[in-house]
Amino acid sequence: MNRIELVDQTIRDAQQSLWGLMMRTDHITPIAEMMGKVGYRAVATVGSQAFTIEVRNHHEDPWERIRSLARLMPGTCLRGSYQTASLSAFDLSTPRSIIELWIQRSVANGIKSFWICDYQENMERFCHFAEIAHAQGAEVVTALMYTSSPVHTDEHWAQKARMIEDAKYCIDRIMVEDASGVMTPERTRQLISIVRRNTTLPLEFHCHCNSGLAPLCYLEAIQCGVTTLHTAVAPLANGTSLPPAETVLKNARRLGFVADIDEDALAAVSAHFRKVAAAENLPVGAPREYDLFHFDHQVPGGMMTNLTRQLREVGMERRVDEILAEVIQVRKEFGYPVMATPYSQIVGAQAFENVVSGERYKKIPDETVKYALEYYGKPVVPLDPEIMDRIMSLPRTKEFLNWRPDGFLKSVDELRNEIGPDLSDDDLILKILIPGKPPKRSEAAQQAAAPSAKAAGSAAPVPGSLNLPDRFDVDVDGELFSVRISPVWETAPRVSAVEKVEAEKKSGELPPGAVACGMAGLILSIGVKVGDQVGEGDLLAMVEAMKMRRRILAPRAGVIKEIRAREGDIVDSADVLVVMA
Repeated sequence: MNRIELVDQTIRDAQQSLWGLMMRTDHITPIAEMMGKVGYRAVATVGSQAFTIEVRNHHEDPWERIRSLARLMPGTCLRGSYQTASLSAFDLSTPRSIIELWIQRSVANGIKSFWICDYQENMERFCHFAEIAHAQGAEVVTALMYTSSPVHTDEHWAQKARMIEDAKYCIDRIMVEDASGVMTPERTRQLISIVRRNTTLPLEFHCHCNSGLAPLCYLEAIQCGVTTLHTAVAPLANGTSLPPAETVLKNARRLGFVADIDEDALAAVSAHFRKVAAAENLPVGAPREYDLFHFDHQVPGGMMTNLTRQLREVGMERRVDEILAEVIQVRKEFGYPVMATPYSQIVGAQAFENVVSGERYKKIPDETVKYALEYYGKPVVPLDPEIMDRIMSLPRTKEFLNWRPDGFLKSVDELRNEIGPDLSDDDLILKILIPGKPPKRSEAAQQAAAPSAKAAGSAAPVPGSLNLPDRFDVDVDGELFSVRISPVWETAPRVSAVEKVEAEKKSGELPPGAVACGMAGLILSIGVKVGDQVGEGDLLAMVEAMKMRRRILAPRAGVIKEIRAREGDIVDSADVLVVMA
């Protein structure tokens, strides 16, 4: 009988699609040993971009999660991931040596296989890192990222497959992935046939359920020669996730296929995560309605969740269909990029700006500029000439001509000396991935914040007292809090800075000259200090939102009177970044 294998995505792509990466390590470890008994070919775990969530939201050590899983399921292949251009966000800024170190440390902590999100736009770079993974003894599984458009022809996919075949000396398997869930059963037959004619490498199939067709596509795939399917246990399947392992196995069996799966163990894993969902008030996946509009915009499920949340934060959730319609137009103007990481975010962010600003291409993010300059690879077809002319006329574009990230070629030792000579390899990676967040408790205790600017009209100091700082960093169980200390006078009580900010938030009234963040995200850097004179359009800060870096610019000329955010803060759209005089 024909035999198939499963790669489990429950604790990786499935929880990202349905739970927004809210799965904690303590949700997994009680059932990890049982997961190791199911008989999966591999169990996928989260990669570098999810490390930020583990550290900031869950207060966990992501490396410890990998070590725990490797220890609890020693006979199971644990699959990690990396991208060849950047580990953090999509700014292409990660030093080459840090990506190399990421691969080495992932293997050292327990990873035995890597999935590489790749678009075959730079095979020399791909092979460089794949060779490092192989040298560490890890399996290399490259992606063939599927999309549908007028320019993605059969020959396009044949060429991609041939490029992978030419590099098979450093590749073990191909994962055909449809992140948007736009594959149909007919197209599955066609695509698998094309790929198999142009490569001898084993194929895996990974298709999301956004359109509801993925379970049918899986049956077509195995009948066309695919031997490995990516699934999740039922509570984290369907929706925008992947097909449920239970249903896939039942239907495959009807077609004459068998799998070495312990279905009792699988049922126990499924029951465990159903209990987690109930206890944590997290959604359980359900089949989706067939929607033709989805085949036009092709926005992946995880991105749709983020987009809806961002719109809700700025009171524009009702305009989601308008933005999705703009996504269709922007994607066409951009030359039909694949709607998957990072291209879907680049298209989505530009569409968001076009709608929210009230004028198309009034605001153009840096990632759009870099995309037009082909730093993300050459588009399948050229950008729309009018859009290209508009991008190329920007002063910002001229800054990116012949651009290369700072420190791109620096060695690990050079970076360690700059960032923290005493940091371990694992902590050095975390420090680069997550700026502003202490990787160790001991470091947090040693950090000292600069004194905040003295507020105008504040009470005079006690006569004879020292001019001491009134703002401190306090380490509470490994989490760093910024605390401002105000003296208590015998006259009228004073309102603390925190109380003042909270009162402003509740009232909805911002102080005169306040510049709000405008979108929830992570503060990557503050480009000004108190007392600086800035002009209209000057850079105030860099915020990471929707996995992309967004520049917060001065709305007018003025002087920086107060800075209310700091590097590493997670902010809401209404949070005040700076106050200008």
